[in-house]
Amino acid sequence: MSEQTKARCAYCHSERPVSEMKQGKIIFQDYNYVTRKKFVNSKFNAYCNDKPCHSNDQMAHEG
Repeated sequence: MSEQTKARCAYCHSERPVSEMKQGKIIFQDYNYVTRKKFVNSKFNAYCNDKPCHSNDQMAHEG
């Protein structure tokens, strides 16, 4: 038996094989507590291939 590695979706939190996931970049506004300034930041997360999880997470980060 071959054991596939699994990943968890950053939006819906479902656990799936890595072959059913995709990488997505999220762009969001962040805050530096030292300089007290806002800046644009980004990060990469794993999302489901067949659901709109990536676009929903991007909209959630836009506020």
